[in-house]
Parts: sequence; structure tokens; C-alpha cells
Amino acid sequence: MIPIMRPELPPLEDYVALLRRVWETRMLSNFATFAQLFEQRAQAQLGTPRVRAVVNGDVGLVLALAALDLPAGAEAVVPSFTFNSTVNAILWNKLVPVFADIDPRTLTMPASEIARLAGPRTAVVVATHTFGNPCDADAIRDAAGSGPRIVYDAAHAFGSRYRGRPAGTLGDAEVFSFSGTKLVTSAEGGLVAANADAVIERLEYLRGYGFLGDYETRWPGLNGKMSELHAALGTLTIETVEAAVAKRQSIAARYREQLGDLAALSFQHIDPRDRTTYKDFALLCAEDRDGLEARLNAAGVQTKRYFRPAHTMRAYRGYARGALPATESVYARILCVPIYNDLAPADQERVTDLVRAHYRGPRAR
Repeated sequence: MIPIMRPELPPLEDYVALLRRVWETRMLSNFATFAQLFEQRAQAQLGTPRVRAVVNGDVGLVLALAALDLPAGAEAVVPSFTFNSTVNAILWNKLVPVFADIDPRTLTMPASEIARLAGPRTAVVVATHTFGNPCDADAIRDAAGSGPRIVYDAAHAFGSRYRGRPAGTLGDAEVFSFSGTKLVTSAEGGLVAANADAVIERLEYLRGYGFLGDYETRWPGLNGKMSELHAALGTLTIETVEAAVAKRQSIAARYREQLGDLAALSFQHIDPRDRTTYKDFALLCAEDRDGLEARLNAAGVQTKRYFRPAHTMRAYRGYARGALPATESVYARILCVPIYNDLAPADQERVTDLVRAHYRGPRAR
């Protein structure tokens, strides 16, 4: 089996050496040595001090929205083509999702959807850097004006750049995931970045039950602490991000080179001024996506249809305001194929040979 993804891990002995330090101190959580070091290394990578570790990206999204202190019942413009955590975070904050369409080329939400959907009740725009491809942040900021706040689900985007600026510095808040499916991982973990001291201060309270050391609850919070076991792993992987992105770029370039001449396929458009992490690599099939999926799976190649549109899910259908044609078209055509940091060239060649055989194209040379 060639898996759809596989995390790249540091040498076990390096991790064990850090675990010995945890065992010596017996500090397993509570923002101890490795959680602080993980934050410091993230801050250095992003070039901003306003970055805090959380237990995972899902909780990070909930807390980031809570830290903006948005009024209950207000609306949040959000793409339907996103992981369900994005929508769940909106609902946990008692906001109302307003589902937006995507650009069928970039697979991200265009600024034009803000103009179409935002109104007097809109408090926030929650956009997704899909597969690490950064949203057009300048256009989104211009479309939002001085009204809605901007939050990015940047779960896939640690290492992405927009016009030379790191993801994590583009919105009022951005949330990264370091789960086991990401190109750098802490097994489970996340980071929240914010553009204002007041937001990051409130986040610090919210991720620690609502208090800071004195048990005096200032806001109703929850347990969003990152454990030392996860943070220790994160300190080893976070500094490999540039190498990891370079590996993904190389793998994606080979896919594009080997499959780019097939009329039946197209790929996610990446603005040449930007950099994506290629957390996932998507094929957009003009025909017979399901047949290609069956062929690859039968040959031991794992694939994924990603994302299932949120507005079609049972939990969210009541918020749908009509068809989202680009989202629905993309979902009917998309198939993600294996990409991970140490994907062997021979395994990738097997994937491309199977795809070419399905669409009756000779191997590209």
C-alpha cells in the first residue's frame, strides 16, 4: 500500500533524549519547558511574538474566534469547501455560518464572495488556506474593509507564504495544526497567531480555563494546553519546515511534469508570487474521477476525496442558502493522491503510471 500520507519523524533517540528531561522534571503540561520552546521556535519561524501553542488546531480555532469577542448570533462567512473543524468552531462560538463558494482554480474562497455575502450582521470572515495554498489576503482584507474580522484556518499552511509574508501574519488570527497528517507534526498540537496584543492576551486566558495562575476566571475558557510530550516532538520537527516544504515542492513538480499533458486532468493553481506547503496534492478530473479512484485503490494506492462540502452535511444543511456551483463541481472531480515528505520516487512513478494508464496516455519522459 502506498498511503495518502505518512508523517516524517525525527530519529527516535533524539525524541527519547527530550523525554528523559520530561521524566526528570515530571512536568507533563502547564506551559512548561518544551511548550515554551515550541512557541519560541514558531515565533522565530513566523517573525512575530504573537504565537501561542494549543492542544490542537481544532481547539485553536474555537479559541481564536472566542478571543475576538464576537457577538453571539452574528454571521461568519466561511467556505463550504473546508474541513468541518472550521464550521464547528463557528458554531461553538454561537455564530451563524454563511457558506461561501470557492474559486475552482485556487480552491480557496475569493474576495468576491465577501462582497456577495457580507451584510450588517457579518462579524467575521473565516477563510481556509486550502492544502496550504494561501488565500488572496490583500483582496480579502480590502473586501472586508473596516467591518468583519479576518480569521484563517491555516491548518495546512505552516510554511506557506503569501507575497513573501508567512501564513500566520495575514489575518486578525490564524490557526495552524501539527497533527500527524501535517508536513511537520507534534502528533497532536496547534498554534494560534494573532495580529494584536489584546487578542493574544485573551487567548492566553481562554486556553488555560479562563485564568492565569491565580484561579480568578476572567473569561469562560477551557483546557487548551499542549502537553510536554507533544511539545517536545514539535520542537524537533518545527525547525525542519523549510526542508519539508522543499520536499513537497519537488514531489508536486514531478506530478505536474508527469501528468500535466493529460487533457483529463488539471491541478490547483498556485500564484507564482506565493508558496504552498502542498499538504495535499489534488488531481481535478474532467472525467471518470470515480473510475480513477477505483483503479488506484485496487492497485494499493490510497486516495482521498477532500473536502466534502460542509453545506451538504447533515449537521450544517440548515445553514445552506443555495447551491455553491464551484464547490460542488470541484468535489465531484477532485482526487487527492499520495504526497508525503519521504515519498519514494519509485512509488510516485507507480502512481503516475496508473493515472496515465487510466487516461490512456503513454508515460511522460
